[in-house]
Amino acid sequence: VGTVGYLNGGKFHVLAQRSREHETRAMLDGQIHDIGKVGETISQVKEQLEADLGRELTEVCIAAAGRVLRTVTTYVEHSFESDREITQEDVYSLCTMGVEKAYEEFQNSNTDTDMKFYCVGYTAMRYYMNGYQMGNLEGHKAKNIAVDLIATFLPDDVVDGLYKAVELAGLHVANLTLEPIAAMAVAIPQMYRMLNIALIDVGAGTSDISITKDGSIVAYGMLPVAGDCLTEDIARHCLVDFTTAEMIKRGIEHSDTVEYKDIMGLPQTISKEEVLSVCSDNLTEMAEQAADKIMELNGGKPVSAVFVVGGGGKIEGYTQLVADRLGI
Repeated sequence: VGTVGYLNGGKFHVLAQRSREHETRAMLDGQIHDIGKVGETISQVKEQLEADLGRELTEVCIAAAGRVLRTVTTYVEHSFESDREITQEDVYSLCTMGVEKAYEEFQNSNTDTDMKFYCVGYTAMRYYMNGYQMGNLEGHKAKNIAVDLIATFLPDDVVDGLYKAVELAGLHVANLTLEPIAAMAVAIPQMYRMLNIALIDVGAGTSDISITKDGSIVAYGMLPVAGDCLTEDIARHCLVDFTTAEMIKRGIEHSDTVEYKDIMGLPQTISKEEVLSVCSDNLTEMAEQAADKIMELNGGKPVSAVFVVGGGGKIEGYTQLVADRLGI
């Protein structure tokens, strides 16, 4: 999906949006497997957007997912020689110190694997001024400032693959963030983040989870199970290719029966009940894993509410299964 727009008055105004399906299984579990194929798809989206807008596009902001997500929570403080007004630069350098410290801690605890990791996003959970908690440091006078920060890391190869695919499409990466951070920014406004709520972004390859409490994002998680698992169930049951199975999965959202042709070219019809029955085991597994991950990230207790976004979560029964597992 490609979106072009601009920021004005704190709101993002969309000028054009285009999307294309992957024609092959070029991405699995949120990781690019075929860089050339993904680059080609990005090129097609870019060309459509350029035609819509009548201008060339050169830079892009991207969001990363990955099955090997790691997070580190850390605290860092900085003291000045005397009281002074805190600038935006001071806050930025404080957060940068926090990310560097988190990376050091992560490297020290990550001795069991040879994989190299890259910081793909961070969130300031709480700021402190002279030892007291503060919502925004900018403009205040202080001698000591500090931050509780959560930094997120993905393996280098996941990030390299993303950059390479985007470069093949003639684009330069201006900004990289994490998919749950991006989804949270859109789906849950700042004013609701004082509540203890979770967001599940159920995509094709991964289910991305983020949790808010006391005004900030306090945890992230990622599971390598999402909508593609259900499509594969349908493909095996109906003897069809992945694209046709995807069409069947989406078809039951608006109709009680779906017509399709199997690999022999024979016309077939399947009912909504049969599709849901075929997907039942994996759907339950998906929902239970997401609910268990939320409990784990939230200190062993359920959240007050859950927002579900993304195409993979639209299949009937998913939200109810999550609610039942969490007891909400």
